[in-house]
Amino acid sequence: MTDHAQHEQHTGTPRTVTCPRCGKAFTCGMSTSCWCATRVVPEKVRKELAARYDTCICSACLDQLIGNRQP
Repeated sequence: MTDHAQHEQHTGTPRTVTCPRCGKAFTCGMSTSCWCATRVVPEKVRKELAARYDTCICSACLDQLIGNRQP
């Protein structure tokens, strides 16, 4: 997953992306109005995603990873 700061710099056209984690197609808004901007992603999860993936992951996978890290 690209760093969220990169999304904040872009106000591009939404694009269809394939989640590198599960293979599901989803829409990436490429802006601060994207669905991912509504998620609170712990720093540890962000670092893990940035180290593993070159693109965003889908909402289901992101929610699962966030949920797995909650106390």
